[in-house]
Amino acid sequence: MPKAKLINPNLEVAPSTMQYMKDGIRTVCERFKKRLPGTQAERDAQAFFKEELSACADEVVMEDFEVHPHAFMGFIPIAAVFLLGGVACFWFGKGSLPLAILGAALPILATLMFVFEFMLYRNFVDFLFPKRVSRNVYAVRKPADEVRRRIIFGGHTDAANEWTYSYLGEVTGLGIAIFGAVASMLVGLVASLVRLVYTVAVHSTYTETDLELYQPWKLAGGWLVWGVALLCTIPFAVAIFFFINYKVVADGANDNLSANYIAISVLREMAEKDFRFAHTEVGCLLSGSEEAGLRGAKAFARKHKEELSDVETVFIALDTMRENEELRVCNFGCTGTVQNDKAVGALLREAGRDCGVELPDSELYPGAVDAEAFSMHGLRSTGFTGVSHEAKRYYHTREDTADNISEDCLALSLNICKEAARRFDETGMAPYDAKQG
Repeated sequence: MPKAKLINPNLEVAPSTMQYMKDGIRTVCERFKKRLPGTQAERDAQAFFKEELSACADEVVMEDFEVHPHAFMGFIPIAAVFLLGGVACFWFGKGSLPLAILGAALPILATLMFVFEFMLYRNFVDFLFPKRVSRNVYAVRKPADEVRRRIIFGGHTDAANEWTYSYLGEVTGLGIAIFGAVASMLVGLVASLVRLVYTVAVHSTYTETDLELYQPWKLAGGWLVWGVALLCTIPFAVAIFFFINYKVVADGANDNLSANYIAISVLREMAEKDFRFAHTEVGCLLSGSEEAGLRGAKAFARKHKEELSDVETVFIALDTMRENEELRVCNFGCTGTVQNDKAVGALLREAGRDCGVELPDSELYPGAVDAEAFSMHGLRSTGFTGVSHEAKRYYHTREDTADNISEDCLALSLNICKEAARRFDETGMAPYDAKQG
């Protein structure tokens, strides 16, 4: 994974701004604990941010939206049960066509849930889970004259349940759990489909001897290989039950209050200096329910797509601004299935150079940031992250606290955002579009 190259990073930020960000992160962590998507704590935190933004923005709106927050990660134990059911059908089906069909249907459903909920970030099994109400907060600082372009900086207010294997084993534990579960799913899917095809093909000619060969203690040849392979998937299917520790909710100081306070501070510094761009509107979007699969940003983009298309508009989603060497531009996300705007990424990269840092492109990773929600709706966006893809122990764990933030990364990221806004106001996207063309 390429690292950000720190040439001569500009880390200077007004002391009052730095103190505001540090104190603000700590305040939200202490006052609004367990900010899971769709909870009262998340909504209260959004109301708090609305008041904070009212001091530096011309307009602040808070919008509620419905969400099924447990669907995004809640499918995992269901999929694990389906995988175990598929193993049981394979071993104990004894030539039964209905059990062969069921044995194939279960891993197929598990795979579909994984693909649609996790890889594509689509609302696939949401209807199976309780409905709640989450909130987005959006603030704007208007230009001195006519609005000709718009730049929006965003973070998300909600926090996540602890990832057990990230806390216990960082990237090693997380990698074994995720890739072991995915491999098990694929093995179960292929084995069950092979068994189904064979069963359908020869079912009408079965003899008692054929049926006997389906008993687990009499499996032989290729069937024995498949049977043993399926047995090897059981530990991973069981382990994935414990992927989420529902007893612990991270404070979310880095993921993602760091981004919230950077986005707010762009507007706050402009207000303190009584500064406005001539024709560029600057926005701040604090989304809800990002940890539930980008649901807040998707709701905002869907609702406001038309009005955000009235002038040239770009969105920069910040997420987990913790490590200077890990600062990156996210040109694609949703596990590589959604392409963000490369020209907006180029704008951000040039702003980074102005601030003394070379920002590499992010490589493929299993996840997404709010930028992809905008890209899904045809709006220009890119992601800006500062977290290692090697899953440090603070990522989605109890160690993501106000005592574990990076002042340097907050300062550098804020300067890059301010420089991106300045560049965008100066030229718009034309120079960056031309480079991509």
